[in-house]
Amino acid sequence: MPSTPQPISVPLGQPVFVQALRYTALFDQKPFAEALLIYTDNGAYKIMSPGEDHYGSYVSYTDVAANPQHVIFLSWPSEDWGRNVASHTLTFNPDSAAFTQVLVLPGNPVPRSQYGYALPTPDPQSVDMTASWDRVRETYAETFEELRALAT
Repeated sequence: MPSTPQPISVPLGQPVFVQALRYTALFDQKPFAEALLIYTDNGAYKIMSPGEDHYGSYVSYTDVAANPQHVIFLSWPSEDWGRNVASHTLTFNPDSAAFTQVLVLPGNPVPRSQYGYALPTPDPQSVDMTASWDRVRETYAETFEELRALAT
């Protein structure tokens, strides 16, 4: 008789960098133009938007605390992805604030491309990891407005 796997706990680490994102090209199943991406010091991340709130792991080609440029994300199983995972690779252009994203879903051989703009938020250590999307949007309203202006 197979045994039931035991749950594990994963420490999240402390926030070291936070980016506000504004997508200008979206995946049709995730049509949320704004998001907040929180990087922690141990390779865990949290992303929030009007329709997403999940965690995962990341590997960055550069020090994320010094403004990431190429990062690979793997979400942990969440309701956001039907209790499965998703892989996202984001490449950031620090000169233009633009980014590109390639999304790979399990069992789907066609990657999805998305893009937009990203700006760092001030004082990443003060981000409230338990806040709702509405609260986060209010807290970083100025940064999201800067992104909206870049996107137009």
